[in-house]
Amino acid sequence: MQINKKRYYVSEDLPNIDKGIVLPSVTTVASATAPIGKTMALINWRKRVGDFEANRRTRNAVERGNWLHGVLEDQFNGEDIETHFDAFPQYIPYYHSIESFLERIDEPLLVESAIAWFCPSREIGYAGTFDMLATMKDGGYALLDWKTSYKEKPDYQLADYRMQLGAYTQAIEQMYNIEIEQAHCAISIYDPDKGEGQEAQIMSLNGTELIAQAGIMAQKTQQFFNDHYPGGQPFAISVDRAA
Repeated sequence: MQINKKRYYVSEDLPNIDKGIVLPSVTTVASATAPIGKTMALINWRKRVGDFEANRRTRNAVERGNWLHGVLEDQFNGEDIETHFDAFPQYIPYYHSIESFLERIDEPLLVESAIAWFCPSREIGYAGTFDMLATMKDGGYALLDWKTSYKEKPDYQLADYRMQLGAYTQAIEQMYNIEIEQAHCAISIYDPDKGEGQEAQIMSLNGTELIAQAGIMAQKTQQFFNDHYPGGQPFAISVDRAA
């Protein structure tokens, strides 16, 4: 659901959240608590390239990201992915960029699944949808996240990706009572304007780093509740369905 152009989830069948509780999405918390420097950088970028070009790149990023997620979801569900290639051949290089990383996956366990985290003592939480939980060929559970980009990203642009991995890991561990010791964000790279691509950029976090990022997310979630929830407290709405 949308509230003031921000995305929220309403808990229905999540084992760790009371029914009807309204929680912000991970991306909503991240964007609302972003440092002013990041916001100004986006504004300056739009001014530099112009509204038309900025809108074109934004649309392309959404379309290619949705395409890649659809391909990978169908692939790991054992479905035919050639239809995706036939429908959008211009996006195929993004798949090729990430192919070698896919070989490191042993078995996907959950794909495109909704999760939520809630802290009863602080009465804060968040929800979202992660890309994949899998076992890797080197052993253990791993959280996997798929991104696309025109070019390799510098380290300072990866902060939100790190926090996102920590946030989803914390929620998965709470919901499923498992321990995740590694997470990987695979950024598929291809510049269609230049016709140039490369191997995916892989950003990896170990268990200790995931705990640290989960702590950052919890702090930002507290800030978000203080700023956007009445009294800083969660609220619930009816989710009863008519017969």
